[in-house]
Amino acid sequence: MTLRPPRYSVIDAASGASTPSTSPRPAYDAPPLETSTSLDSASLRAERRPPRYSAVFERERRRRPRAPGSPRAVSPQLHEYHLRHGGAKAAPYATLRVYSRASASPSGASVAVGAATASSLRVPKFSGADLVQGSLDLNLETPQNINAISLSLRGRIITSAYDGGSHTFLEHPIAAWTRAHGDPRTMLLAPVGGVTAGAARPKKFDGKLAGSYSWPFSFPFPHEVLTGGAGGASPTPQSFAEKHVRGSVQYELVLRMSHGLLRSDSKLHAPVIYLPEITPAPSSGLRQLAYAENMGMAGPDVDPEGWHALPTVTVRGTIFRERSIKLHCTLSLANPLTYTRGTIIPCHLALESSDTQGLDVLAAPKGLAVRLIRRVQYYDDTAVPTQPRATGAGADKAGSIVEISFEVEAAVWWVNAATGGAPSARRRELEGEIHLDKDLQPTCDFALFKVSYAVELLPFATPVFQLQVKGSGSSSPTLKKFPEETLISHPVTIATLHGEGPIPVAYTQPTPRASKKIQARTYSPGSSVVAGVGIYI
Repeated sequence: MTLRPPRYSVIDAASGASTPSTSPRPAYDAPPLETSTSLDSASLRAERRPPRYSAVFERERRRRPRAPGSPRAVSPQLHEYHLRHGGAKAAPYATLRVYSRASASPSGASVAVGAATASSLRVPKFSGADLVQGSLDLNLETPQNINAISLSLRGRIITSAYDGGSHTFLEHPIAAWTRAHGDPRTMLLAPVGGVTAGAARPKKFDGKLAGSYSWPFSFPFPHEVLTGGAGGASPTPQSFAEKHVRGSVQYELVLRMSHGLLRSDSKLHAPVIYLPEITPAPSSGLRQLAYAENMGMAGPDVDPEGWHALPTVTVRGTIFRERSIKLHCTLSLANPLTYTRGTIIPCHLALESSDTQGLDVLAAPKGLAVRLIRRVQYYDDTAVPTQPRATGAGADKAGSIVEISFEVEAAVWWVNAATGGAPSARRRELEGEIHLDKDLQPTCDFALFKVSYAVELLPFATPVFQLQVKGSGSSSPTLKKFPEETLISHPVTIATLHGEGPIPVAYTQPTPRASKKIQARTYSPGSSVVAGVGIYI
């Protein structure tokens, strides 16, 4: 393949990091809200990196975080949730207003009781460290006895509907008032950062609340969570709820108003969606040039920095039930090993064998089996300590771990005319790509709920080949057709944002499949599998 020299200045390929980065986003500008001494206002600072490449890549660049003060085209969306006396037609006495840049479907989360019709169909969605902005407003037409008001952001891992089937890992206070804080209006009217004049401690409020009150709030969504133990802080997990996975991660704004002994507390739960910001490092200069100029990608021999070659695997088996064959398979994945959902995972496969006829048969694109697999892990007993125990002494007290494996997508292969059109006698090279759905769950490395991905190379999926494997309890080899044994596997990261440079270009369409396999197993840390089951969907 002939590569044209770039029309721009020389690219320093070593200047990019090799690991994905998670960085806070600057916040949008929401409508002005009242200030209050009981609530802190936070703002995020965005750092814009200078572009590494010339304008040839600008048309392909993803949207960058805006600089502070620059305009934003997207207007914030308003969501309202209400508490009422009586039926749905009664005037609300408490309204929770939340502004968000985006919204999403509840995805299995419980919609707040008392939510407005429009708001109940869509819930607030926050990414990275977006600002959570809004206000809690009371409109009390008649005096009411209210002893305490609290508003918080709560994150939970839920594994069952029974008592003890959930674990709260995040409880972020937003607003709090009790009678000990004094008159709410005095507190609201006090200057920011000041104290009530003439008293070191506010006088306890003994009356009833009547009229209108407003508690505005503004804070960045926590992008880290303290898990306790030696683990320290972990990235905040994304909202997660899927049909075939019992465990879920849910976030909600929780409002609670205490009225006293003769009346039950008023409660409101408003679900929110959270998505972390994960950005891959830049691709190699030659790969970016290929995307920008719509050219074929250079292979590992031409662009070694653009590929991560896995260890070569030797495969032995029988072809046509007549003769034995041995092949050396080298699977390479595009560098860096972080891929944005909605794009692709570029792959390269090199096959070598002294059996030319067998090599031609097994190098057919439809017979290659490379897939992306996802694993979700969480504790079956949510009452386990917040930091998973190490294996060994006391590991049996940590509870069982549930692991759900899911076949995400299979690679699509083709022979590159520039490299595979004139193959050598003993070597064949193929190019491929794994398509990533735009709504694919990103990688999550939270201590109590993990979502991980790996690319796996399986034996050839062709009826003319039988893999040679060692039988259980015997040293003599056996032959298997369409085995599930993984020849080699390598972890990859699924990101949510595009990195620097042009967006990866797909050369094929994903191959539709009738079913995808889900495999579930339960085990204790440091022990063998307790139970397992596999299904197809």
